[in-house]
Amino acid sequence: MSNFELYGYGESVASNMARVALSEKNISYNYNLIYLESKGDHLTKEYKKLNPKNLVPTLVANGSSIPDSIQIMRYIDQKYPEQGELLFPDNLNKERFENLLDFVTLDETKELGETLGTTAGGISAQLLVKMLCKRPLANVIWDYATKHSIRKRVPIFIMLRILGKPPESLCKKMTLMLAKHLVYIEEVLHHNKPFMIGDEYTAIDCCMTSILHRVHEMRFNSVLESNKLPNLKSYWKAISSRDSYKEGILDYVTGEWAPEIESLFGDGPNTYDDLLWSEINKLLIGDDND
Repeated sequence: MSNFELYGYGESVASNMARVALSEKNISYNYNLIYLESKGDHLTKEYKKLNPKNLVPTLVANGSSIPDSIQIMRYIDQKYPEQGELLFPDNLNKERFENLLDFVTLDETKELGETLGTTAGGISAQLLVKMLCKRPLANVIWDYATKHSIRKRVPIFIMLRILGKPPESLCKKMTLMLAKHLVYIEEVLHHNKPFMIGDEYTAIDCCMTSILHRVHEMRFNSVLESNKLPNLKSYWKAISSRDSYKEGILDYVTGEWAPEIESLFGDGPNTYDDLLWSEINKLLIGDDND
């Protein structure tokens, strides 16, 4: 029987990060599915006791709650340093490591699109609204107005539910920021080594596996398969081939998103795929001229 209880959602970027890390550390756990926008499980009194911010994931270890994906990674790495991959190696440039980790984590204190981590949430806005619209408007307004702990999110979620779709300006902005951040990642990977920081797999790669899965999931997958971004292409092939990709992400898909994604894009790419490539090409040309 496992000593760990993990609370998460299958299509949550942050939950995916934690599950990938747990897989890389070869740690078993009991899993508790928390539906987010479609049902509001994260807003219940019971769950708020575990995670006061009403976010996923949460890991309960020895009766204590760890309510954040990066905190979970640090905890399991300190507790089991000899088991699986060492996610926070001591032999790396600490400042560079922490800066890259900050760039790929989800941080509610940062502006949407400011980092690659926050952009992963931003490009998901169309699906977030689809999930919100599964619930009556009055329920969404009541739950978010009275139960959500991150107050700055409340008017945003209510507005999205009222509109029934995200503003086009938001979708375009997130697409442009995604282009910028992916070109930066291409530069980071210019070292021609297998992982983000070099030869060693780390917590940064756990985060990147989840983020690039979201890019793929949102039908921007052409950027992960293009020879215009060869380092990114090789990197995605490497991390998506690891057992942790299946064990931490694919095995936990709820199925809620797939029909909604198909309703948005059919069998084709994301609506903003051309905009993404237009911006990437501009940035690549700019780099060549520098």
